[in-house]
Amino acid sequence: MLQTPRLHLRNLCPADADLLFDYRNDRSCNLYQRYDDTSMAYLQKFIQDYSHNTFLSREEEQHYAIVCTKESKMIGDVSVFFSEADNCFTLGITIAPFFQKQGYAYELLKELIKQMQDKYPSVDIVALIEKDNTASISLFKKLGFIEECFADSIQSYVFIINGNAN
Repeated sequence: MLQTPRLHLRNLCPADADLLFDYRNDRSCNLYQRYDDTSMAYLQKFIQDYSHNTFLSREEEQHYAIVCTKESKMIGDVSVFFSEADNCFTLGITIAPFFQKQGYAYELLKELIKQMQDKYPSVDIVALIEKDNTASISLFKKLGFIEECFADSIQSYVFIINGNAN
């Protein structure tokens, strides 16, 4: 699975529920998230449902724990959604408040994008970002995403890295 100098991804596990609950219920952290349910019961089922994903498969929905290797501690999670019809992966990332602004999201996403492009060079990579989320807009621009449009229907900017078949 993915590894960077400071981080690695792993499948979600039951021990992740407390931190996931904490930051998904933290107003500063979930300001731009669209979680339908952040209850502990839901998150425990969520972990159970996604604990066996196969990294960078074409599964429709995948979720992974982002772990700080040095501390062996989960610091956030990343989501990967695959659309066969649109031939694209859509990314989502959340870093727990205590670990934000330390370059973790950039480090993780840079390597994730590289691995996605290596494995699926013709597939587009997309990020949907709410208009007031200036930190994420800057992050994804720094990663090489291009603003394609603002989608009124979802009140989000669509950022994209085109696959090489386009």
